[in-house]
Amino acid sequence: VELILQALEYEIEHGKVLDEFFLSTAGKFQTEIGKSWAAEIISRRKSLTAERLR
Repeated sequence: VELILQALEYEIEHGKVLDEFFLSTAGKFQTEIGKSWAAEIISRRKSLTAERLR
């Protein structure tokens, strides 16, 4: 979870796209809390991406 959170922060701060971090961790989280946090991070990333495309 920390990996994708840091990737999201880097994307925001530097305007880069780091898909490889999100793709490499997709489906890997095993605990419910890990899945929940990952889903929240991915949701925020999608929202930010949609805002940039407007």
